[in-house]
Amino acid sequence: MITIRNGGCAARHPSTFILSRPNGLPVYELLIVRTCGDFTVGNCFYHVLPGTAIIFSPFMPYYYQNPSGIYMDDWLHFETDAPDLFLKAGVPTDQPIQLPGTDLYTFLIHQLLWETSYGDSSAKQENTDCLFQLLLNHLHSLTVSAANAARPSSPYHEALQLLRLDLQNAMFHQPSIEKCAKKMGISPSYFQHLYHDFFGISFQKDLIRMRLDLAKHTLINTDLTLHQIAELCGYSTDVHFYRQFRQITGITPAQYRKAQE
Repeated sequence: MITIRNGGCAARHPSTFILSRPNGLPVYELLIVRTCGDFTVGNCFYHVLPGTAIIFSPFMPYYYQNPSGIYMDDWLHFETDAPDLFLKAGVPTDQPIQLPGTDLYTFLIHQLLWETSYGDSSAKQENTDCLFQLLLNHLHSLTVSAANAARPSSPYHEALQLLRLDLQNAMFHQPSIEKCAKKMGISPSYFQHLYHDFFGISFQKDLIRMRLDLAKHTLINTDLTLHQIAELCGYSTDVHFYRQFRQITGITPAQYRKAQE
């Protein structure tokens, strides 16, 4: 059984922010780190990238800050009556877990907090446990994938991770292979090779996927016009947006929005 104590989403702190808990907390804490950060957990130091999860065990000493600028995270304080919960789930505690993106985890934390404050009392505990199990399942999958990946070390991998996160957060910039390669100081052909090798998909196909994922999310959750959505997703013309959306999904953006109503 999971008991949520408190939490928050998109907590933002200035560059002077430093959190130090030399005795830890009496409860578990989950962080979804949205910026870079320097973490000391017990006797271990970690420099984490945006899109990192960390679960602190009760009474584990830890310290963190972002010396490079503002610090932002989603957070959750919780308790469990199963002390071996994370061991059974195959999810490590007190060390960083790199995420492919933060949207899912932010959503789950938001829903857990909603259930805690406003959920139907007859189903609150069941919903809380199910949502938390879903979160654990995704973290477990990432842990297994990381253990099995056995990727060769490369000085460009950190830059590629940051680049991909930047792309997801600012699709309207209309990035190109040439611009991304220049930003990393390498040739366009080498950039494409590195990108496919690291993410298992070509840059262009991944960009299209990210654009359409954002378009679908925006079509369902906002009342923006199709022109505004096309612009937000980085399409230079509405026609290009409509054509590519229909080519991939089989329906137009307007039809997709209507089908979700």
